[in-house]
Amino acid sequence: MIRRLFWVGVGVAVTVVVIHKGRQIVARYTPEAVSVRAAAALDGAGTRLNQVAHTFRSDFSTARAEREAELMASLRGELPRHER
Repeated sequence: MIRRLFWVGVGVAVTVVVIHKGRQIVARYTPEAVSVRAAAALDGAGTRLNQVAHTFRSDFSTARAEREAELMASLRGELPRHER
């Protein structure tokens, strides 16, 4: 049992060291311009995603309100506006 725990600990330590060194190597050999372009692309994607979410939320709210009005009208026994 203790042997297994020891080897699990060794595995975790090696994994942490490999990830840390890997990040250092990537940072060292990645051109700064590529990093800047990637960051800009991510920012642009975030902005577009925010706009899409806002548009969806607005359209959904409008459609929900219209459908709610239709359902309430049918509960009250009223005819829809286009059938009057």
